[in-house]
Amino acid sequence: MSMYIDTAYPDVTLDARLACILKLMKALAVQIEDAEWEGQDVMALRQQHSMLKTRHDDGATYEPLF
Repeated sequence: MSMYIDTAYPDVTLDARLACILKLMKALAVQIEDAEWEGQDVMALRQQHSMLKTRHDDGATYEPLF
């Protein structure tokens, strides 16, 4: 008798509930550059990027979207 439970997705990259941290960081970097170019305040975007970078540095590769 096995205690294994099948997941809803065969591969974590197919799970729509998870986002790749590196992709999120790249998207935020572009948003930060664009906002700086337009003279907007980027403090909140920088904080989000910093939090994602910390999670990535700690070994996380995916961020839950729920």
